[in-house]
Amino acid sequence: MLASVPMGWLWLLAAASTVLSSCLLGSWIPLRQFRIAYPVTMVVGGAGLIVVCRAQGIDLTGALVMYSCAHIGLTLGLLPQRKLFKEVYERWRRGEATDHLKAPRGHLAFLAVSVVGVLLAGFALTR
Repeated sequence: MLASVPMGWLWLLAAASTVLSSCLLGSWIPLRQFRIAYPVTMVVGGAGLIVVCRAQGIDLTGALVMYSCAHIGLTLGLLPQRKLFKEVYERWRRGEATDHLKAPRGHLAFLAVSVVGVLLAGFALTR
């Protein structure tokens, strides 16, 4: 289904998912360095993904869909942890220890299921 979409729309989907992910995570983790480094890292990682996909014989359409789906799954999967991110940031700013604050296992399981589930859906939509 997504394989028949014009390439411009897939680039727009990739850009929109990157911007959405960057904005949401930037609001949950309000460090200036993070707000700059996260989008740069994701774009460089996306370029690496495209190179690896092309080397493995996956076309650009599939690579862009996988990149977009990974961002969507990551953003959805991190939704339950947004309060934890803010609490760690506030304690870190006040100089308190944050080593004891850990994400609950349920949140980590939700993150894994979310990313894998959305990636599988994206893979199914490209076939």
